[in-house]
Amino acid sequence: MNRLLFIASRHLFGRRKTIFGYITTGIAIGGIFIGVASLIIVLSVMNGFQKDVKERIVDINSHIVVLKYFNEPVKNYQEIIDSLKDFKDIESMTPFIYSKGLIQFENYADGVIIRGFDIKDETTRRVLKKHLKFGDVPSEQNELYIGIDLAEDIRAHTGDLITVATPFGSTETMGSLIPKLSQFTVSGVFDAGMYQYNSELIYIPIERASEIFGLNKGVTGVELRIKDIYKAPELAAKIEKKLGYPYRTNNWIELNGSLFAALALEKKIMFLILLLVIIVAAFNIITTLIMIVMERTTEIGVLKTLGLSKNEILRIYIYQGVIINLIGTVTGLLAGLTACYFLSKYKFIDLPGQVYLLDKLPVDVQILDIAFVLLLTIVVAFIATLYPAMKAASMDAVKAIRYE
Repeated sequence: MNRLLFIASRHLFGRRKTIFGYITTGIAIGGIFIGVASLIIVLSVMNGFQKDVKERIVDINSHIVVLKYFNEPVKNYQEIIDSLKDFKDIESMTPFIYSKGLIQFENYADGVIIRGFDIKDETTRRVLKKHLKFGDVPSEQNELYIGIDLAEDIRAHTGDLITVATPFGSTETMGSLIPKLSQFTVSGVFDAGMYQYNSELIYIPIERASEIFGLNKGVTGVELRIKDIYKAPELAAKIEKKLGYPYRTNNWIELNGSLFAALALEKKIMFLILLLVIIVAAFNIITTLIMIVMERTTEIGVLKTLGLSKNEILRIYIYQGVIINLIGTVTGLLAGLTACYFLSKYKFIDLPGQVYLLDKLPVDVQILDIAFVLLLTIVVAFIATLYPAMKAASMDAVKAIRYE
């Protein structure tokens, strides 16, 4: 072992160290431990939120949608599909209808978002089947696909007859409007993994949706799925340029930009808050090393008289700070990764879906985040060691030996 490192470890954990000295050293190590572990867990959870929300939004929704300005019905959607076949990045295209209505079963009712889809489109059916919980995806014109939380709210099961009410095609009776009523059989119940979708969204065949909303065989627009979802804004701009007015495009990044920006901001704020824990731990390192310098003042004088230079004394106390930081960082890293492993594997923390969109605490450990936390901790702890180390190195040997 390097002699300077040996002296540093003896000063830090030697027999002559007081109980109070051990306590301050333990507090310094504990501060680094808590800071590192907390940062790793919180950053991993925030990464998990971003990843899960992003995946579930992209999974059940289209990547790009082609619409008309002022949301006018699109009747020549087949021409749009044919004109976009030259884009190699597009995997699938299908018309859709999107509107709102009211759903009722027995004495229970709720507002819903109604999405009309092509029951013959294999890509759409594959996506919907991925989230199937009970029953099957609609294959007949009178069938309906409902979210699991919505089904629970109105006490509906597969095979039940559901009434969908819409203001389109309403009839006026004695000065009052009676909404148009349509009946569907629940063919299946889905779980998209997000409360927002599970509690509001229903799927019906696009032909029935066009009829219900009075679109006269028109649709809301055309939805596209592409190979690289992160190229959606760029590809959407090209599509909009090719189609020209009166067509416009939207993509999943623009539609959910505020949500992702909020998650990113929350991650930064949590990082800054927990960084304060590491800074407090750095002050504990300063306190611990100053206490060691005071305890070992005479020994520092002896070491200097034995020929150790100022630089070597400086290195001894920097080594002590490094040892404290290394113990706290390694144990904090192991504790943080262990906690993330159990959180990810067993998912024992439930979340209220109405508030957090997801019902389980997600975790996504990213190597770059861990590397950044470790590097930051090392830098902060190293800076904290400089003052006590320089104080010890600058001591006069004679005064240090006479110190009591």
